[in-house]
Amino acid sequence: MTTMANDGRSLNDRRRAQTSDEIHRAAMVLFERQGVEATTVAEIAEAAGISARTFFRYFDNKEHAGIPGQLNFHRRIEQFTPTDGSPSDVLQQIEGMLEAEIRESAEQSQDSTRVALLFASEPSILEEAAGQLQRTSKVLQAIVLEHCPSLKRSVTLIITDLAMTTWHTSWEALGQRYEAGETITPLDNYREHCAMLREIVQ
Repeated sequence: MTTMANDGRSLNDRRRAQTSDEIHRAAMVLFERQGVEATTVAEIAEAAGISARTFFRYFDNKEHAGIPGQLNFHRRIEQFTPTDGSPSDVLQQIEGMLEAEIRESAEQSQDSTRVALLFASEPSILEEAAGQLQRTSKVLQAIVLEHCPSLKRSVTLIITDLAMTTWHTSWEALGQRYEAGETITPLDNYREHCAMLREIVQ
């Protein structure tokens, strides 16, 4: 029998999430201190108190370690159960789910400002985030296809790709805005980008 924590996750899942966070924090410190290119996986592993072999159980590469909340984000996507409806309705449901992810990350004090600045200064991190998001988009597409049978496959692909692209570009823009000295929350920034999407598709 699997022991469950108060948040509904197994204790093993919580331990994995904790180790993942420790690796991410170690990577962030090194990236900010010496840049991504000069940082090695071995250095990140040593700073996190793990072996390089263990590192690769959690992240594909050092750039991947710079992206926070991957376990929680994937879990949220996998648990998403949209209600069948019009393309606009389904897109709004996806955006609501992504807003919830931003709010929860903020409540857990994840370092969104630091990550956004890293996106702006380190193209390799942004490129890795785009690749990870593309894989996540495939999972989201399968979920929407399963729960929203009234939508054509092509419409589903457009909706999910638009949602994921908006998510990605909002984070890229957030880093640029922070670099420029603007003060805006990740949630407000994301909502602005969703509004831009509405203007484009109308």
